[in-house]
Amino acid sequence: MSRNLNNLHHANLVIGGLEEAEKLLHETFPSLKGSPDFFVFKNETFGIDEARELSQSAVRRAFTDKKVYLIASGKITIEAQNALLKTFEDPAVDTYFFLVVKGEELILPTLRSRMQVVRHLAVKPPSTDAEKFIGLSIKDRMLFVKKFVDDERNLSDFLDSLLLLTKSEQVYKFRLFADDRSASSRLILEHLALVLE
Repeated sequence: MSRNLNNLHHANLVIGGLEEAEKLLHETFPSLKGSPDFFVFKNETFGIDEARELSQSAVRRAFTDKKVYLIASGKITIEAQNALLKTFEDPAVDTYFFLVVKGEELILPTLRSRMQVVRHLAVKPPSTDAEKFIGLSIKDRMLFVKKFVDDERNLSDFLDSLLLLTKSEQVYKFRLFADDRSASSRLILEHLALVLE
């Protein structure tokens, strides 16, 4: 990405790690440190409430000449992504958004289409559980699913890793509603155990 602000897109999807993204931001915007117009969202989950907070803040007048938002949460819910659509489509002047994720597949295509993708940062590899799952026979996958559910592990995190590894449309479809409380980890994983190659 160029450090020239004339070429900088207002919404940037940064594929990689937080440290590299922060370094990039501080090189691009040297006056960020301590700025009242630099907003960072690093919570575990970036949900609808955080998206609304960001959207409301983005339309307020800036104290300085630029407003910069860094979203580097572990998980970004589908509802939050939908809530960001209008904000990213029609931002205030001199307002910049940087969304840091492990892989662009984790972002809805409608939101991704409003962003410039930056791919040159270091990316954490998918979990070994996802690799293990793919390498198992169907019978062993079913045993994996039983243990996964019995241990009450996080479905969204596992599907994120599986999606990064396989780039499968099937996994993507299930990932869209994995954060829903009514989603059944067992049913989703059993289905994927049968259909993934």
